[in-house]
Amino acid sequence: MASGLSWNVKTRGMRGKIDNYFSRLSVLTPLRVFGDYVSGKGAKYGLDEAEFKIILQFVDETKLPLTIRFARGVGGRVFGWNSENPTFVYEFDPAVLGQFAFSAPYFFDARVFNFVEKDVSQVQLVQSFGSSWLVRKQGEKYIFSLPGYLKGKDAAGSEIELYIHTLALLRASKMILAPVAVEKSISALTIKVLSRGRKEPDVVEFFTIEDDPSMYMGKSSWLPIPFLLDVESVSQLVRSAFDVQNRTVVDFDIGSVASFVVDHGEHRYIIVRKDEGWRVRGGEKNIPGIDMSLWRFTNLTFEALPLNNLSDTAVKVMRCQLLDSDGKLIQAMNFYVDPNLPTGQCWMKSGDGMYYPVSSRLLRDLQGMFPTGNGNK
Repeated sequence: MASGLSWNVKTRGMRGKIDNYFSRLSVLTPLRVFGDYVSGKGAKYGLDEAEFKIILQFVDETKLPLTIRFARGVGGRVFGWNSENPTFVYEFDPAVLGQFAFSAPYFFDARVFNFVEKDVSQVQLVQSFGSSWLVRKQGEKYIFSLPGYLKGKDAAGSEIELYIHTLALLRASKMILAPVAVEKSISALTIKVLSRGRKEPDVVEFFTIEDDPSMYMGKSSWLPIPFLLDVESVSQLVRSAFDVQNRTVVDFDIGSVASFVVDHGEHRYIIVRKDEGWRVRGGEKNIPGIDMSLWRFTNLTFEALPLNNLSDTAVKVMRCQLLDSDGKLIQAMNFYVDPNLPTGQCWMKSGDGMYYPVSSRLLRDLQGMFPTGNGNK
């Protein structure tokens, strides 16, 4: 019990906080000791109506519980008493109240999930209305099992690992110690995390609350009692399958590229790799930024689902080809501008024949590096 309140709930506590509390309590030293206390006749000490008390129960059930009381007496002095020496009263520094008068929630374990990040083997997100997905770890990759159209495809490993880290850090805003009316019996969001070596996953469900749109009620397989989490924190946990899929458009070994061919307007640039650096064929000056451009190709991700065909408003503005030392094509990419795309995007067509909406930053930089007024032809 603490602060005069009795908590009729059973939940997990933070072992570190509890051990620290016991450690400080065990070495607590009084300023003075008085041996004249009689229960009911110690008004000057204030202990008959203690400000708070601590009850310790022991593993050895034959040992009686130990009760410790603290109170402010005459003149604001702080006194303590314990059931092991009931006729003695101890005077303490007033700071002792701030050191030990914690309410029960101070000790609650507020972690929503209980897993070790490196041991996670499966993550599943389920929404009543919205995208749901399931990924399983295979080797160093995360592979989709759900939804069906992504089954067997790679998830974005960095996104999944960041999501797992976010879940590991998640803490309840407040534990619920009284009944709360939820709007629906079906959860708005359910997250399941399975760890290597475990048969059952950690499961957390979130429910909307009647008359309080700012909070969600959560139920966790780790926590024995429900909890509250603000709507902003819950919204940050929502990820669609699109958000976590591997959206890389092209993948190639940058070191294998021996020449880079750019067709911009009516002009063609042929840039070859030399020991000294990248140079336009037949030229003697190095062209900076080619290695960075190649790296940026491999980091292009599509911003929305790809299309099989483009509308009439799309206009082809550039073609890039990457070749190896034998002149064999490694990758070919066409870029298109389209006024119907959101600002900052363009279309890119790669070897699979699909048109991907990607950031237009790389295209703009390439247009600056290889203007239409120059070139090898």
